[in-house]
Amino acid sequence: MAKPTPLSAAKISLSAFNEVLRRYPACIQAISQDKGAKPGQKTLAELDEYRYDEAVRAFGPEKAGTKSMGIDEVKTLVEWKLRHGKFRPTLMKLVSSNDPDLVQTTVQDAIKLYRDKSDISGALGILTKLKGIGPATASLLLAVHDSDHVIFFADEAFYWLCGDGNKVPLKYNVKEYDSLCDKSRALSQRLGVKAIDIERVAFVLMQQESGDVAAASATLDPTPPVSSVAKVTPPKIKRKATDGDTKEPEQSVRRSKRTRRT
Repeated sequence: MAKPTPLSAAKISLSAFNEVLRRYPACIQAISQDKGAKPGQKTLAELDEYRYDEAVRAFGPEKAGTKSMGIDEVKTLVEWKLRHGKFRPTLMKLVSSNDPDLVQTTVQDAIKLYRDKSDISGALGILTKLKGIGPATASLLLAVHDSDHVIFFADEAFYWLCGDGNKVPLKYNVKEYDSLCDKSRALSQRLGVKAIDIERVAFVLMQQESGDVAAASATLDPTPPVSSVAKVTPPKIKRKATDGDTKEPEQSVRRSKRTRRT
């Protein structure tokens, strides 16, 4: 096994973490400009603003009980996911086919369970009952509701935290997500950083690794960040009791033959 580099999740310092985080806006803007957008379609940069700012402010813990996520918000987040990561052509059609009332009540049930019991796996199990919603997309919907503690199951986050920066094969199941949550929690506790920022740092570093975006390859500025990072204490994952703790919630959901839900 290769020795961890200074920017690996196991070794990265707080100053280096925050310097990489500073590069995220330039990185996403460069990718957004490269991808462009069709007439009437939001750019990746605009979708990114919604995912990391507008949605977090609209549905975060401080808004608990005041606003419920509906199908339009779910579809916007799914659009961001498809533009930000791997594009799956039939996923949006599946998500859009859900009954709007069912989407709203399902999200409400999942968030209530999470907020009452800190049960991430249980909340994902509820969300994955919706068509087109697998563990990765479910984690995104949950992460918006608690961005400090819940990490989105992004490829880049898994590669950096669980694959030591290598693009390891992914099955997008709950077992893998549990592993990602464990690694994210450990880094959060070590550096006092938030899950939402771990996502973005992982994205920049993996883009740098692939050489896709020049903005991601900028030289690190060793100057520590001006603002301090508040300590956060992530909740523990409460797993469902199953035979050998290996049965995953998404197994009870019928998958489309044409696409893999993530």
